[in-house]
Amino acid sequence: MRDLPPPRNTNPLIVRLVELINDGDIDSHELCRRAGLAAGAIYAWRHHSNPGVNNLEAVLNALGYELTIERREGVQGLQ
Repeated sequence: MRDLPPPRNTNPLIVRLVELINDGDIDSHELCRRAGLAAGAIYAWRHHSNPGVNNLEAVLNALGYELTIERREGVQGLQ
């Protein structure tokens, strides 16, 4: 399978998602099908829209990953 080129000027989460797709050697349309999304969803995210959290999580889950929240080191949170 041909790797997707790295997206430019997009959310870093989408950049990482494309890296995972390339590493997993899975077609983005097949991945969308497994995640229950429209076939062109990932293409749209790369070029002109951003996914909702639920759709991003669905694709990550289909790849065997999960979306998590972690505290950034050296950053003071709200008190």
